[in-house]
Amino acid sequence: MLGDFMNDPTDEFNTHARDLTNRVNFLAQAIFILAAGSLSASIAVFTGSRTITLTPTLANALGFSWWCLVISVVLIASMLTAIILRDYFLTEQWRAALNDPTKEVNDKPGLADKVIIGLGVFGMLCFIIGFLGLAYVATSFIGIA
Repeated sequence: MLGDFMNDPTDEFNTHARDLTNRVNFLAQAIFILAAGSLSASIAVFTGSRTITLTPTLANALGFSWWCLVISVVLIASMLTAIILRDYFLTEQWRAALNDPTKEVNDKPGLADKVIIGLGVFGMLCFIIGFLGLAYVATSFIGIA
């Protein structure tokens, strides 16, 4: 009876994979927008005004935060590139297997998947550190002013 309500496992897998892809894309876009926006705004505020004077500690924290945000964008963009390359090569393996049934497709997680996860985790950590650093500088500056 329960089997009547369940989908084909391949359909469920494909649905899950599409959902995961959509979530990764949404998260990457959110990080790009938040990192680039906060980076641009903070650079404009802290370098555009001659009346803002930061303590050396806050200036170092601000610079570190900016670099964390830049690195997070680079890592997330690299992660997306790695996903595209991995999927391209997997598709080419499938194409070869369709043309020659003796060829096998290695679709098990491998080095590329570890690289993708590593880039994503470090990119997210850099984003969080950079974003929190900007908040720290902004709230500390309010205390100074």
